[in-house]
Amino acid sequence: MATTIGTPLGSRGGHLLFLIAFSFHALLLSSQVATERGHSAFRALLLGAMSPFQSGADAVLGGAGSVWNSYVDLRGVRAENDVLRDKVARLEQALWLERDVVASYRRLSEELQLAGPFPYEPITAEVIGIDTSAWSRSLIVNQGTERGVELNAPVVGARGLIGRVISVGKRVAQVQLLTDRDCSVGALLSRTRTRGVVAGTGDQASPTGLGLRYVANLEDVVEGDPIVTSGSDGLYHKGIAIGRVASVRNGPHLFKMITVEPAAELDRLEEVFILPAVPEPDITDRVE
Repeated sequence: MATTIGTPLGSRGGHLLFLIAFSFHALLLSSQVATERGHSAFRALLLGAMSPFQSGADAVLGGAGSVWNSYVDLRGVRAENDVLRDKVARLEQALWLERDVVASYRRLSEELQLAGPFPYEPITAEVIGIDTSAWSRSLIVNQGTERGVELNAPVVGARGLIGRVISVGKRVAQVQLLTDRDCSVGALLSRTRTRGVVAGTGDQASPTGLGLRYVANLEDVVEGDPIVTSGSDGLYHKGIAIGRVASVRNGPHLFKMITVEPAAELDRLEEVFILPAVPEPDITDRVE
């Protein structure tokens, strides 16, 4: 009895083989059939099947390219912003330097106008140090004996008296400010010619740091009265502006309690003028 080895046509495997063979023949036939435009039907079918995948790939690649171009453009914009920011910073610095030069010119012009009326040549100095301890108030300036600075020489600023030289070296000098508690100046109320003494309080809590002492309660003193040096102390030339009366009231004893607003801005000094020291009086007693 003969045995046939093969797959029955009616089985599942036979159906699969039939479909494969049919598809193969269909592909062969479609490759021979042309469309209206002259293209192969198989090629048209293949392109139609692949078009969704191609569109998706194009969209992904296009989006990636757009993101990359945006990234490149963004980096370029950031680089340009960094360059512009650096230019703006340089221009702002140049502007501030120019403003500082203009401010220094104006300040020196005011000081030169103040120094003009004096019959002697002042020495211009720059402030290079500040000493403000609990009670003392002083400055360090960059001129000394090499430029002719003398001990006890009066020092003035743009608007008025600052203090006097209390220590001097070859190239530097220490200036005691009016607000120092050990500083006192013979003073004169310009309006009434009333004499007194302007003294520093050395107190940081004081509104002005200066007071006018030894003015009797009976004297006529009002807020805003100008005060100048009297020249009676032998340390300061006469007629230098000290300040104005900031407040006044009668004291519990014989003298008024007067605070003085300094004419010079003692907390913003950059340049000062050092005047010649007041010469000691030459008194000759002659007995005939």
